Amino acid sequence: MESDIKYIMWLRRWATPLNSASTPEHLETALKHVVAGLSELPEFSNCAIAISINTGENGIRADVSSGGAKLCFEWPNATQCACLSTVKERTITFFDSLPNGLCRDSGFVSGLCAPIISGEDKLGLFLVLSRQPLEKNHKSIALLETMLEHVGLATDRVKAIVFDRQRAKDMHTVNTIGGLITSKLNLKDMVKEIVSTLGTVLETDEVNVITYDNNRRELSFLASYFSDGSDLDRPEVYQLSNGINSWIIKNKKPLLMTDDTEKECVRLGIRHGGRPAKSWLGAPMIFKDQVVGVVSVQSYSKKQLYGEDSVFLLKAVANQCAVAVENARLFEQITEREAEKEQLYFSLTHDLLSLISPVDGFAKILSAMADDTAKKDINYIAGNIIKATEKITRFTEDILVYAKIKSGKLSLDISRCDIYTPLVSALSVYLPEFAMRKTKVEINGKTVNKEKCQYGDPIPVDLDVTQIERVFINLIGNAIKHAHSTIKITVLSSDTEIGVIFKDDGDGVEAKLCPKLFDEYYQVKSRIKGVGLGLPSVKKIIELHNGHVNIQSDIGHGFEVKLRWPKTLADKAKVNGMFASAL
Repeated sequence: MESDIKYIMWLRRWATPLNSASTPEHLETALKHVVAGLSELPEFSNCAIAISINTGENGIRADVSSGGAKLCFEWPNATQCACLSTVKERTITFFDSLPNGLCRDSGFVSGLCAPIISGEDKLGLFLVLSRQPLEKNHKSIALLETMLEHVGLATDRVKAIVFDRQRAKDMHTVNTIGGLITSKLNLKDMVKEIVSTLGTVLETDEVNVITYDNNRRELSFLASYFSDGSDLDRPEVYQLSNGINSWIIKNKKPLLMTDDTEKECVRLGIRHGGRPAKSWLGAPMIFKDQVVGVVSVQSYSKKQLYGEDSVFLLKAVANQCAVAVENARLFEQITEREAEKEQLYFSLTHDLLSLISPVDGFAKILSAMADDTAKKDINYIAGNIIKATEKITRFTEDILVYAKIKSGKLSLDISRCDIYTPLVSALSVYLPEFAMRKTKVEINGKTVNKEKCQYGDPIPVDLDVTQIERVFINLIGNAIKHAHSTIKITVLSSDTEIGVIFKDDGDGVEAKLCPKLFDEYYQVKSRIKGVGLGLPSVKKIIELHNGHVNIQSDIGHGFEVKLRWPKTLADKAKVNGMFASAL
């Protein structure tokens, strides 16, 4: 009876400081009292307690011991120790004989391990060692189980308090970053301040914000923070791969590595790039369920620097960054559209004036003609007015068609016809201009003239006659503006494809500029003004026919546009690129 009262008094003495603990420091002090009290019992004279939860800068850690007992590992990483069974199975484990290791080398021969648990969480480990066979006293074991239950409850309570305080601190950081986002429109400047704030709050060595372009499958470093002010030699843009940041983008979830990034990457099947870190954490930037980038932090000197609290903070920041990136992109798009509109209005005005001026001039000539003017002269002037108005009509139609293409509202009216039908029709529009400019035009080596001419055997093709004729008119009109003396058109045909090549002997453009010619409103020479929708329209119409457009040119080598698309609708799936090299 007296022994029972003694145990109860000991338990009350241990429980009081545990029950009043509200910080990790108070908890560690309370655990010291617990170990000191337990060591008064002969069977527990050599004991140790280790607590480690919510790993990270604000985690709870305590490691106290008495009588020479000491854990030979950092809880909870008991990878090569007899205590491993306790960690795994959540039960008290007795060791009648200790295996080789630190405990045996220190003169201990037996012991026990007990897990410290709260609910489903393993919070720590209690270790008892003895230099003689350990007596299994049932009262002592019952007392130990009660004491460990108190330790678990106290640790769980402190964990909740720390968690709440950390959440409040995190929300302050999130609000601070939110203020940065709403106060700045310049994405680069804004993100630089975000990474600097994160670096300070998490006391980390490096912070990166990386954006992801899903169309190009490219990652781009947007901003970085280095605690020592240094920089890394690395590519600013790289392809989606099997690296760490790419893993986050593909899996759309955070990645936390608390020990050795090289080992963790091997375990996860990730390619490790760059300098190895002791701690690494990354979170996806997600906007409307789409990953638009990654925010990552890393430490090169501290293990277990980040924990679940850090994951919460980084996810919140990453979500804010995602919104900021998308807002900035939207702002840039609006700015670009306004610039496009301004250029379009200018070009439209210029081109319309250049098209209307001939009508005005010929109309004035016609009105000034004497009453007895020969009919043939009147017809000549009237014919020029008609041709000029036809150009205005085509110009207007081009703009309307391109607007439909861009909005996805243009539907093709596919029918089967001879490829030469729209080609000859397009050429007839420019026959007077060919004569005026003294430009020689050839189709498959045969000179084009006013007389009907067979340029090749009929080639039935599935196409939208109106739109393909528009393509040919655009390309012939472009060639006649730049050719010195000759335009050559070649029609190629395979079992599954049709190809048409337009080549002039003009000055040409620099080869590096050829891809830009498909950009809207782009003009190679500022003196040649225009809306700049000709080649973009050609490309989009041919692509609607499931085809391809290629431009080849260089200074002094003329200008060449190559088209190819499936011959029939049935050939779409079996195009073999038979003359792709020629095109």
